[in-house]
Amino acid sequence: MDLIPPEILLHIFEYIDRPALSETGLHDQPNLEQLTTRPECLCPLKAASLVSRSWRALVLPRLFRHILWKPRVYSLSAFTLNPIPLLRFLTENNLARSVVTFTLVIDFNDPAAIDFQVAPRIRTADLEWLWDQIFSVIDPLRFTILARPTTLAALLSCMLYLNDAWSFDIPYHILSFARTSRQIGTESGSGTPKDGPSSEASRLTSSSTSRSGMAAPCRLFTIRPWTSLLLNEGSSTKVYQVYEFYLRRPPSILGALLGCEEYPNDVPLIPPTVVDFSYIAVFPLASHFETLLEHLPRIDRLFVQLTPKSGHSILDNGREMRHIDPSDLWLERDTSYTLLMRELMLSENPRANWGLLRVFESGDVVDREAWDMIVHFLERSETKEWKVERPGVFAKITGDGQPTSWSDEVNGHIGGSTNQSNAHVFQGSLSHVAFQDVAYLPFSNMRLLMHELVFNGLI
Repeated sequence: MDLIPPEILLHIFEYIDRPALSETGLHDQPNLEQLTTRPECLCPLKAASLVSRSWRALVLPRLFRHILWKPRVYSLSAFTLNPIPLLRFLTENNLARSVVTFTLVIDFNDPAAIDFQVAPRIRTADLEWLWDQIFSVIDPLRFTILARPTTLAALLSCMLYLNDAWSFDIPYHILSFARTSRQIGTESGSGTPKDGPSSEASRLTSSSTSRSGMAAPCRLFTIRPWTSLLLNEGSSTKVYQVYEFYLRRPPSILGALLGCEEYPNDVPLIPPTVVDFSYIAVFPLASHFETLLEHLPRIDRLFVQLTPKSGHSILDNGREMRHIDPSDLWLERDTSYTLLMRELMLSENPRANWGLLRVFESGDVVDREAWDMIVHFLERSETKEWKVERPGVFAKITGDGQPTSWSDEVNGHIGGSTNQSNAHVFQGSLSHVAFQDVAYLPFSNMRLLMHELVFNGLI
């Protein structure tokens, strides 16, 4: 087998490599199993690395493209997160430059966080040391954290509302940073950029905070020029078992990311380099989702998913749905999308960032009755600048009469400008409005949507 040329072996290894679980499972219900491979399910690349020394030398760089670090954490206040052994291994084996994604999984539960409604605190100096240690060695395109909401808030140095946390019982959240390419100029022997948007953002942040006297935001947001941010808050179905569930507030960092809460969460954590924001949750309360609608950051693309993915429906789980009225779930979902469509279609939207949004994409199916009503509204509009590209997708027609295509996007980010004229359907800079598909849902939001359109004078 060692007689096979290395080039052919590398080509073969590309075919037996599997997508990283930390990449494919970002939109699923957050849990430990979705990111880790069971011991009995040995991946083909690991098996190939055991064949011979020569094979191992070829496989190792590809095998460590996707790192999952699950440190043993016994206390956040004592700060037991030590990445040095892992980073030393990557450096000694010349694998640091091979790392494409890095996932940090912290399975730590602090009972005091719920009992006393106080999130654990980590010293800012410890956090800066942690991020600097990791990113001085590796230069990943995606960095993901899976942790409990209280732990995630501690890692980001932000406050968390915990008065109603018991009613949600959300085990894990996912926060994922990504970018499309690495910096061109880097320090020799490390993955740290010499100078670039991230370092510039860090300088601006430090200078502004020194002038205002406020605490500096988490360095993780500006340690690289991230262009995408994903927040997966999992399922909120437990709260629907509680009386007056609609008055509850989930333990979420969403308000801190948007900078729309009390000090110290009154300054947005999302840096200006981010142009793509994804929000995933399973049947979140409409009052919570409205936080995103009212404080949308300056982005080009917004992705939203508010129901379970196909094949992972909580609605079919008798234990999960015990003491829950399914109509409550769908009403909150329908209200959320009705409020969202109002923002997309409002001609004089006072929230300026909605007028700058270029692409809206949903991971959910759209209700058939609501879809037909919008299509009818589009067909009767005065201008003909929008067309139905396929069921569930509206596309804006360009100057040459052709609909804008997904090729205008590069790796999920928008390139080029769009026609800014008033299309009387979807407003501002929008060029694509896409849902997963069209289907009849258990409860239609057509009446809610009709009421919003009439109330705002859109029809």
